[in-house]
Formats: sequence, structure tokens, C-alpha cells
Amino acid sequence: MQNQTILYGIVEGYENISFVIEDFQCIFFHSDPQPKSPIILPQQQGFILGRTPERKYVYIYANQELRIWHELTLNTWTYFVSSFPDISTYKILCFENGILNKLFFPSSVIFEYTEKSETKVKYQDDSLTYTLAGKNVSGNISIHSTPHERRSAEKGDSISTGGINLEITFDEEKEIQTFPEMFGYILNMCQFMAFRRNISFEKITFRDFIDNFPEMTDSVAECYVNYEHVHDTNKGIHSCLTFNILQESVTSLLSSIVSNKPKKPSFNIGFIPDDDKTALYITSIKIREICSALESEMELSKIQVQQETAFDNLVEKLKDIVKEDRDGIHSLTDPKSYDYILGTLRHLSGALADRIEKCFSEYQPLIGEYISREDIDKLVQYRNTITHGNFMPLDNKLAETAFVLIKLVYCCILKRIGLTDKVIKELFQRQLTS
Repeated sequence: MQNQTILYGIVEGYENISFVIEDFQCIFFHSDPQPKSPIILPQQQGFILGRTPERKYVYIYANQELRIWHELTLNTWTYFVSSFPDISTYKILCFENGILNKLFFPSSVIFEYTEKSETKVKYQDDSLTYTLAGKNVSGNISIHSTPHERRSAEKGDSISTGGINLEITFDEEKEIQTFPEMFGYILNMCQFMAFRRNISFEKITFRDFIDNFPEMTDSVAECYVNYEHVHDTNKGIHSCLTFNILQESVTSLLSSIVSNKPKKPSFNIGFIPDDDKTALYITSIKIREICSALESEMELSKIQVQQETAFDNLVEKLKDIVKEDRDGIHSLTDPKSYDYILGTLRHLSGALADRIEKCFSEYQPLIGEYISREDIDKLVQYRNTITHGNFMPLDNKLAETAFVLIKLVYCCILKRIGLTDKVIKELFQRQLTS
């Protein structure tokens, strides 16, 4: 959500420090023309608290020490606006509309037709709710549509399906400093489902339960986020992976995203197009990302290629040599180098092309397209060549192979999170990765 309103006021507790926010650029001003020393702006969990003349409180994300003499400019990517000056935690994180309109088929409003051609409108709960039991994210995730009622003296009353809400209700309250992390998880999940990076949400709020009304919630703060793109994707809902299709697999997908770590990737999707236009192109950077994702998926899917006994013995000898050098007096300067070498040796369960070929032969009926072993070899060779700083031309055949292997990565992830072969096959027929 982006706020078109210019916000201004003072930093809470510092009447001599004022601020102005416009387009996520925040400028702080010191009223003293000749301050004797700089002021370190106070922060709570990485946020600077400002107060507007209307007594709205603005939580400005900085997450770095800020010293101001006369004037200071901060380019932030998020801030919150609330009526409360003491928000330190949140219980419910709610996302509304935006990309969610392409990821959920609403059915909260039902129209029934009688024999007399009369129309009756009924409401039904179309929410999908699942339990999250991850280490960092536990609680439940729910998505639903909300009926929208219109009253008009001229046209009469009408009712239609309103917005789409995605809510995460945490078992334990989260500190506000976790918002960037939680927002990133949901953004990555929706980017994967849409196969686009240029997505956004119309509104993001912190919500909490109302005292004495345990079934009702109310907004505590509105969260504004600066998205890097200008226009959202125009991709249609029928070409996306919707929550209606995903069902309970949403928990496995989110768990994979949350547990993703640089040294132990479990959700590698760096090849996803930035927008609708770049979805038509393959670049050298994309090919490297595709190969990295395939390496991760081969490891997670435990795709093994039978090696000669001599090969396995040689790998074990190399491990012993590395460990001996690591523990000796002539070790490398950077100890992390040994972790990198040992990690590489542990993953030597056959050449990448061998494992890709084995995986592709298994999933090809779901993907519905064909590439040869020669095609795979050439793409892996291209990746290896450019990774070592050498030039190699990118031709149409390499691009075609890359598009098919994107489908293979998606297929591996979709299988891993629990979708059936039938569903996966239908998703590719509907151009999920188009």
C-alpha cells in the first residue's frame, strides 16, 4: 500500500525535531539554527515515532543510527500510521486486495433463481483456513472474500463480492520489528503463485481482537510499503496458482519459504520475471538462477545418480584431505572456505546434467514438453562458462531449454509441497509459467 498523503509533525519526545514524509522520503528538521551537538533520533525496534497535528502516530522504519544537526533525509521503504503511540507488537497481519484478486476465486455471494424468475441473494463463508506450525511462523492463515453492500435511493439496494483478505493470526504476538520479515514471506509466496515480481497489496494492516468480542477484530495500524515497480502485472487469475487450488499445501509452501537460508536453500526462485514484458525473455542471469534453483531442487528431492564405487571412494579421500588441511597448521586464511569445499563435495551425487535428465524424465509427462540430454548439457555448459567470467552467445535453443527447465523447477516445488500430478499438469496447461 502506498500513501499519497503528505505526512508531517514532530518526533515524539523532541519538540524541536520535525519531519515530513512524501513518497517514502522522510526529511527531519532541527528547529535550532545553531545546535551545539547532533541529536541521535530515538528508535523503538528500528522505528522512529512521529506525531502529526491530528495526533496520528507515524512509525518510520530506519533500522540504523540517525544523527541530525540541521536537516537529515531518510529514504525508508515502510512506515505505519496509527492512533496509538505505543504499538510494540501485533497479533494479526492482514493483506487486502491487490494481487490477492488474482489468487483467490471468491464465492461469498450466491445468486439463486426461482421459478418466477426472482433472484435471491445468499451469503456463505468462503474462507479457507489452515494451521501454521513452523518455528518462526505458528498460528493460522486464512483467506476469504467480503460481501459489499450498496444502498442507492435511485437504483435500490445491491450486494456483490467485495475485497479479498489474507490474514495470518499468530499464536504469540510478534514484535513490530518482524514486519519486514513477515511481509517478505507473504510477498515471496504470492510472487511464486503469480510467477511475477511486480505485485502489490492494496492495503496492509495490523489487527487485534476487540475486548469482550473475541470473534471480532479491529485495525490497529495501517502499513505503507514502497514497491519497487510502477505497474502491477496484468496476468489473469486463470494463469496463476490460486489458493483454491493450493488448499492445505499453502502451509508447506510457506514453511519452505520461511526455512529458506542462503547456505541451505529450500525456495530458490530468482528466475521469476520482474514483469509481464521480461517474462518473454531469457538472459544469462536467468540461466544462472535456473541452474542454481535446479541444484537446490535436486538436493531437496534427493535425486541421485548411481556412481562408480571408485568415484565415491575418491570423493571420500578428497573430504579427508580438506579436513586434514583445515585442522592443520597450514590452514587457509578464511575458515569458511573449507565449509564451501566440503559442501561441494557432499553434493557430488553425479553431474548436474545427469540429475536434471533423471528428474526431467520422471516429470516430463506433467510438464508436457520435451528437451534432449544434449539440450540440457548445452545449458549447463553455458552456465559454467559465464560463471567463470567467459563470454558465450545466448541463442534461441538455449532460451527454449531454459523456459522448459523453469517448468521443471516449478514442478519440483509443487510436488514437494504436496500437489497431485493431475493438478500440476492442469497448471502447466493453463500457462502458469507463461
